[in-house]
Amino acid sequence: MKKLLVLVSMAVAVAVVVAGLSGAFGPSTAPAVYASRLAGISGNGETGIQVQNLDASQDAQITASFYPQTGGNPIDVQAPATKAGGAANFYLPSIPNLPDGSYAAIVNSDRQIAAIARTDWPQSGGAATYSNVLPSMDVAVPLAVKNYYTQCSLVSVQNTNTSSQATATVEVYATGSATPAVNPSFQIPPGTSKTVSLCDDREFESLPDGFLGSIRVKSANEVGVQSFIDLSQSKQAVYAFEGVPVENASEELYAPLFRSRQLVNPRDPATSSKMDTGISVVNTESTPVQVQVEFYGADKADYDPACRGMTFTQGPFEIPASSSAVFYQGPGAQAITGDKVVPDNCVGSAKIVATGGKVLAIVNDSLDYTVQSAAYNAVSAGQTGTTVALPLFRSDHTAWRLYTGISAMNTGDAETTIRIEITDSEGNVTSGKAGMSLSGVGPNETALFWPGDFANEGNWLDRNKAYGSATIESDQPLAVIVNDFSLNGQVDSSTYNAINATSN
Repeated sequence: MKKLLVLVSMAVAVAVVVAGLSGAFGPSTAPAVYASRLAGISGNGETGIQVQNLDASQDAQITASFYPQTGGNPIDVQAPATKAGGAANFYLPSIPNLPDGSYAAIVNSDRQIAAIARTDWPQSGGAATYSNVLPSMDVAVPLAVKNYYTQCSLVSVQNTNTSSQATATVEVYATGSATPAVNPSFQIPPGTSKTVSLCDDREFESLPDGFLGSIRVKSANEVGVQSFIDLSQSKQAVYAFEGVPVENASEELYAPLFRSRQLVNPRDPATSSKMDTGISVVNTESTPVQVQVEFYGADKADYDPACRGMTFTQGPFEIPASSSAVFYQGPGAQAITGDKVVPDNCVGSAKIVATGGKVLAIVNDSLDYTVQSAAYNAVSAGQTGTTVALPLFRSDHTAWRLYTGISAMNTGDAETTIRIEITDSEGNVTSGKAGMSLSGVGPNETALFWPGDFANEGNWLDRNKAYGSATIESDQPLAVIVNDFSLNGQVDSSTYNAINATSN
């Protein structure tokens, strides 16, 4: 069975949805064609929850309580004591008393924690990572699709209240419409979850193929929401992102990484594979908003001279009430207005600016359009911090040669120096090496950290040990995303948002 997660980060607890699959959401009697059509997430899934201890000096005691989606008492699993700055890993297939199936979970600790979850499908090479799903009674999902360019949305909703049932209403809005196309309601028992498929569940049959839009999940109980989107014509490509409480919408959002036809290896003349991003923006207001996206090209020799240090703008474009729009950075008409504004082989950071209301957004990152795919959430100023936690860090880890590329965007108003410190899986700390501190990072600029530049000594040479957690610090607030990338291309790329760990 597959084990899929929705992750909710809080002070000393996280709530997690674990939806068990065997080629499809729901019972094993589901049509077999479903598994073959959802190519990237076919076969059995393997999920790990990485929970980082944010305490600077004390060990943490971390426990996960798994609630069966079919009902019954939770199953408690305790991790060994986790060192300060280190991370505990709950690898679900290795938990001996956890049967295959569908779960929701609550992870508790006596210290502050941050967590992310990664699911792999070894049969297809699909992978997806997600983090920091915050609970609310009104949660927005900026992108929802039904057979849109072979993409299909799978949405999990967790009732984070462990003592009372929740009624969750899933409002699905088409792009350009302020009225829900469908709005079914679901009963969710205490602490557990419900997973729905826009492509297969009868509640969404009236949505046409090619549907593009967004979702609002509303409930009298707080719920956590997370979405997978699978590309049915790709063996590997699947991506995940978190639903965000509507109260976290903002007039400005930060995206630490955009790409426009970026060469995967710009230093290799034989490289032909390219990467692009698209930004899906949802208007959370009851009135229209004007939205534009500002791009800041990275000033690095690897990228086109027309990109380096330059600024580009897509929009403004009006998004109707409760509706959404996609700003694409790939080839062709990039802006909704029809203009190509970002040059090829361009990488950098972006800022989403709304006038007349507040918005939320996710960024989809694709390799050769459909070969691989990943996504992350754009964040507001309130979600940035001067200390940021990275629960999962890798350097040439496993036979898949997984590396975590890190993009740290300076969202402040002055130049800054950005530093990274790594704690490996055995609690050893690495800091202060060349490449672990980047200076002169200006406002709206992104510092790019690559583990191969500094994590190449000592324990990091052993692929069985070359993983752990990390912390990034600066005297200016940062928005940080982490891309888990396979150098040999054997698995899909996946991206997660690093988590604000700034002390109050």
